[in-house]
Amino acid sequence: MRIKDLILFENLTEEEMQKSIACSQSTTQTYRKGEIIYHEEDKPGKLYFILEGSVELGQNKPMGRLSNIEHLTQGQAFGEIELFLEHETHAYYAKAEDEVTLFAISKHFFKSTCAKNCAHHNKIIYNMLRLFAQEAEKNIQKLQLLTSGTLRQRIAHYLMSQSQGSKTIVLSMKREELAAHLNTTRPSLSRELSAMQREGMIKIKDRTRVQIQDFTCLQKEIDGVFH
Repeated sequence: MRIKDLILFENLTEEEMQKSIACSQSTTQTYRKGEIIYHEEDKPGKLYFILEGSVELGQNKPMGRLSNIEHLTQGQAFGEIELFLEHETHAYYAKAEDEVTLFAISKHFFKSTCAKNCAHHNKIIYNMLRLFAQEAEKNIQKLQLLTSGTLRQRIAHYLMSQSQGSKTIVLSMKREELAAHLNTTRPSLSRELSAMQREGMIKIKDRTRVQIQDFTCLQKEIDGVFH
């Protein structure tokens, strides 16, 4: 993905984008697979955009359990919550899932406007507001998922949201990560998936693929018709 295609630079001319890059003293950084971008105890200082690859955000809990796993891909931003709320440390660690190229912008760029009140700076601030609105909408959807009743309802809600009308879903998370995302344990998740397969709702093709056999049944589970 090109820097110019980021939502941050939407509706900016090439000249305005180049001025913004120079003004923000932004950098492009590459991380190897498995490399930590920042730890939970690190002090926030940058806003990151993913140009290539994918990033895992998560929290380390006692006994080594992972929690609140989230996977971000090309074009998405991270680090904004701690940065703009001026937290002392990050709430999550960030790790490269494969080789990742990031566009990083210092927090100082967002804390003051240019002396000339340049139009491109104002456009970027507006684009940031749009980005925050999109993140808020995504978090509302996640909250709905986590509070939508039983574990089976949460699984059904997740599968339907991932399918986008397609029968076969390629899971982007491992079982442990998906369990954390659905606020349950891996054994509980596996048992419920197996039960849903026995009842003909889904078919587990392999570790990464699930096929929806009955969209109507899944929707009824979400709506609580069977309960």
